[in-house]
Order: sequence, then structure tokens, then C-alpha cells
Amino acid sequence: APPASGEQGKPPASLEQEAREYVEEISRPEEEPIPALSADDFVTPEQPISLIPDTAVETVTAAELLSGPESADDTPITVVHETEQLEVTTPEELIRQAGGNLEREVTILGEDDRPERLTIGELLETAPEQRKAPVTVVRRVRNLEVTTTKELRERLAENPEQEVKVIRTPYRLESTTVRELLMGEEIPTDAIFYVRTVTPADTQGMWGIIQHGLIDNFARGIAIRRGEEINTYQVDIPPQADEPEADHSSSYLGRLIHRKVLESYVYNFMQGKIGRNPDIIHPGQELIIIRYDDDELIDIYKHFVQQQQRQQG
Repeated sequence: APPASGEQGKPPASLEQEAREYVEEISRPEEEPIPALSADDFVTPEQPISLIPDTAVETVTAAELLSGPESADDTPITVVHETEQLEVTTPEELIRQAGGNLEREVTILGEDDRPERLTIGELLETAPEQRKAPVTVVRRVRNLEVTTTKELRERLAENPEQEVKVIRTPYRLESTTVRELLMGEEIPTDAIFYVRTVTPADTQGMWGIIQHGLIDNFARGIAIRRGEEINTYQVDIPPQADEPEADHSSSYLGRLIHRKVLESYVYNFMQGKIGRNPDIIHPGQELIIIRYDDDELIDIYKHFVQQQQRQQG
């Protein structure tokens, strides 16, 4: 479908502005890190990426932990301290932080100060006229403390049944950014990166990852504020758009994807290594990094909006 609030026959200047607003929204940095194990986002070079999966964090008692086979005094262990942080913000600001994604879940303090989990879209539905009204968001903050079994044993000696959250695997960076991963690479000021975790379903390799990343993110729809109104914009990219044209020449999307495959980076967050071999990817342990610039994403948006308008007109 064309943009939900769009109009047929828009002058080029209006479509250009609309496309630029759309690209700005899908790449706004989020305050919370995106998880490396389930990334599927357009981000700026400064977007934090969490490298420690929740599955690596165990909740055990001190007695269970210190009596295990890994209880040698010098065994490194990371203690996870989690706290809840309250932040007063507005639904409008939450939309901006989520890049316009109304399906993003947040935890807010509801009635009687009880935490309530809901999507930003659901929050807006509860009070559509209160987009600028204060709302208290509950954010989970995680801090890591690297210690040893001996030090932890001494600290918990008086209360061996106390539960603690730990990471037993060797310590590594808690989070990083695309800019840090691409250290040494020159990154243009208008660079926007698509980061995507490799999954077992990626049977079409790098080509399929790039194709579906564009199709899914552009089809998802982005909320854009204009004055007092918030409208949702989206554009459908046909699944066959990367196929050759009738005269066997490469399609617009096919040429773009081919170029992006050659320019792609692959970061193995399990091994802490980054490379540029798009032919070998490993599900569950690698992050694909594709660089775009503003104009490329704007051109994609404009190309398929204009294509839809021609088909409907």
C-alpha cells in the first residue's frame, strides 16, 4: 500500500520531504541497546548493541554456585547487578526513541504504580489526545562486575542461600556500537547501517538477508509527527522486485542488493571477529552489517512509492 497518510499525485518536492522524514525516523538511535541475538534494525553508527544474551545470565544461590566443579578460587565470574530506573517522558518521545515503530514494547507505571507492559501503539490508544502528557517508563539497567569465585565466596559467606545473577562464561564486552566494530573504517556523516542477526531461516544467504531487511522494515510502517498530527507511512516492496526485468537486465533492487552483498561486513559476536566474507555465515552467532547512506534509502522509498502510484493511476 502507498503511505497510509499519502495522497495520489504528490509533487516531487513533497515526496522528497516525506522520504527524508521516513529515513530519519527508521534510523534514530534508541537509548536501550539492541540485542545481538535478535537484531533487525536500521541504526546510526552510535547505536548500542548488546553482546551478552539473556540466556547467558543464570540465577543461582551462592551455595549452588560455590560448590560446583568450577569453584576454584581463581575462577573468573561476572556478577550481574540489575536495577530498575524510572524515567519521566512522553508518548511522543517514546515514538521518536523507537524510530516510529508502534509495535515496540515498553514498561510503564500504570494505576497504583504497578508496572504494565504494552506496545507504544497500545499506549497511544489508551489516551490518543495525550501524546505530550508525562508518562513514567520503567527501564532495566544492567551493570557487570568481574570478580573471582574466592571473592564472591567471602562476600556471601554469611548468607549461602542468597540468590545472585552471574555469567560463568569468560568476560567480554557488554555492548558495542557499529562505529567501534568498524574501527579504522571511514564512516560518512550520513551513514545508516542495517544490522541483522543470522538465523537458521536465512537459507538464501546474504542476498536474502538484505532483501528481506528492506522489505520487512519498509512494510512495517513508521510513525512520523507533523505538527500536532502523527501519521503512519509505509511502502510495500514486492518480493519479486529483485528479479531480472523482462529483457533480462538487472532490476533496480537487484543491482542494489548485489552491490550491498559485496560491501557487507560479518561480525561473529561469539568469537569477537569481524570480516568481509559474505559467502559463509553462521546462524545464532553472527551479525550482518550493511551500510547505506541517506540518499540510497530515500531513493528506495521514492522508487517504490512512485511505482505504486503508477500502478494505481
